[in-house]
Amino acid sequence: MKRSNLGVVVFMYGVCLFFYLLVTTLPDEARTYPLTILSCLAVLNSCFLLRELLALKRQGLINDLPEVFAGFKAGQFFFVLLACMAYMALLPLLGFYVTSLAFLVICMAFLRVPKLPLLLTIVALAALIYAVFTLFLKVPLPVGRLFA
Repeated sequence: MKRSNLGVVVFMYGVCLFFYLLVTTLPDEARTYPLTILSCLAVLNSCFLLRELLALKRQGLINDLPEVFAGFKAGQFFFVLLACMAYMALLPLLGFYVTSLAFLVICMAFLRVPKLPLLLTIVALAALIYAVFTLFLKVPLPVGRLFA
């Protein structure tokens, strides 16, 4: 069993618990799909844990954390973490489209993605989001207080 995999399992159970608590606040008729997805995620995570426990019995505990975090860049990690928090804070104000596109541009520019792939990614994702949510599913996305 790899030590890093144990952290992943614990994190994923935490994600399942967090979203389960959020789902319980939904009306009964809106709970079915999210609970199904959460159940599938929990079952898959449990299967992964079982596989790792069997590996623990065969190989013991392997400390792979030094190699997993060998190329870790704290500056990039914390910048993207702060960008995610800013994204969530600005979403009600600027709306989904503006905030999402700004988030992608800022993060990709900070991570030094070349201009052509950055531009292609932004255009493709904007078109995909618009096509799926607005045209196909007809789901209203937040427009933000500035544009309402």
